[in-house]
Amino acid sequence: MSGHFPLARNIGFGSFTANGVLSYVRGKTTSGTDDNLYNIMPLNARLSLTQRLGDGPTSPKSIWSMRNRTSRQSANEIETPGYALLNLRSSYAWKKARLDVGIDNVFDRLYYYPLGGAYVGQGITMPPNQTYSGVPVWGTAVPGMGRSIYAGLNIQF
Repeated sequence: MSGHFPLARNIGFGSFTANGVLSYVRGKTTSGTDDNLYNIMPLNARLSLTQRLGDGPTSPKSIWSMRNRTSRQSANEIETPGYALLNLRSSYAWKKARLDVGIDNVFDRLYYYPLGGAYVGQGITMPPNQTYSGVPVWGTAVPGMGRSIYAGLNIQF
């Protein structure tokens, strides 16, 4: 489900629009095991507030994901906790060029992307998700990307 709603137009700071996307997928196998389908993203939402002033939009974006409780047991899929991130993005356009800048994961939160897979190279000295007599049964969730700052320039010719 997605939508947008204009909040303000032509005020001293430009126009503001709220945007949102809510996603949910659920699936089970039909092979008789009644197990969950593999690699399915849990309930998640993306909310943004876009400010347009002059030739470029500025968009703080919030990304939320619920805890992944529907992992597929037969594939050793790891359950992951929920998380919320804040990304800041802005751009400015000229006739033949556009400059994009941004910061993803502004607060440098540790999170585990539900579709990020598993790290299986750990030994007994690394903290495992599950253990059997101190030896990991399966891998650990791979952490998501930390704070990232970027800039890009697009030129038309």
